[in-house]
Amino acid sequence: MPLIPAFPEHADLVDIDAFLASETGSAWIARLAGAMPHTRYWRDRSDFWPLKQLNALAARIIDAHYEGQDVECAMEAEFPPAEFGDTWHHEIAPHLRDQLDAVGIGDTDGEIRAAIRSAWDNAAADRDDSRVADLFASHDRCELLFRFSTAQWPVDSLIHSHKPWPEPSALSVTRNLQLALSNLGYTITEFRKRSKNRHPAAEYLQRSARRRRAPIVTWDQLNELIENACSTSFLFCLNAIVPIPDLIALDLGKPVTFDKCWVASLDPVNGTFQDAEANGPVRVRPEDGRFLSGGHLRWSPENICALYPPFYHASVRNAELCDSYRP
Repeated sequence: MPLIPAFPEHADLVDIDAFLASETGSAWIARLAGAMPHTRYWRDRSDFWPLKQLNALAARIIDAHYEGQDVECAMEAEFPPAEFGDTWHHEIAPHLRDQLDAVGIGDTDGEIRAAIRSAWDNAAADRDDSRVADLFASHDRCELLFRFSTAQWPVDSLIHSHKPWPEPSALSVTRNLQLALSNLGYTITEFRKRSKNRHPAAEYLQRSARRRRAPIVTWDQLNELIENACSTSFLFCLNAIVPIPDLIALDLGKPVTFDKCWVASLDPVNGTFQDAEANGPVRVRPEDGRFLSGGHLRWSPENICALYPPFYHASVRNAELCDSYRP
């Protein structure tokens, strides 16, 4: 039998509004909410969410960060809270009806129970401090990517080939290529020399642009990423499968460190993907590009290649002041 508190002695339940407005009634409602609480976010031990659903959640989190919206509200759109009505109808109402009958109060029209429910809703809501973030643990992970372009849309980040197939010597020399190379640890000049790319720049390039860090993949790996891109247009990105709590905690307006990640050539339009593991932790800044998740893509990396997710497990955090850019 649920621990519904007994009605106060001599309580006038017929005039239910007056009772609930009284000090005695308020105290009884507080005891009811304490004995029969409602938790909006509660994870059952058997709950499991597939990568696709967590990718969709990650997309909402990232979009909220970039659009200046409340992350908690964005997450609730993907994982709605448990309704107060569930707790009321299944755990409280049947026993409250019995208790009213026991004290000789007929409530055939349900007005007394409706008034009590309204008061309980408010009291239970005040007591409940659960958040949607409480649902997730470190084993709940999503695909997190960082593309080396500050353009809002992935299609505007693409690097194109002059040939019907991708190869370093055939890539169009653009600002997208320049920014991606500098983040991978190469300059346009070095890229031209190694690849024998003789194409004139397709647009104005940043002069004296330096590489952002030492190479995070070797030239042979970079060459393979391009040649095996399987598309004449693609972008470069970092990829890892990270805990949802890590993503929730990030401030995307500050530098972020991947403790481990993979460099990938990705065609977000046609769904091609090729990757190589970076040679250590990588720190990225907001001006280096934009985050996205598998939920932003028609085909996520796991969809494209049937990847083994545990192999790509990593963690992310906001870079500390003592963190240095990759030497």
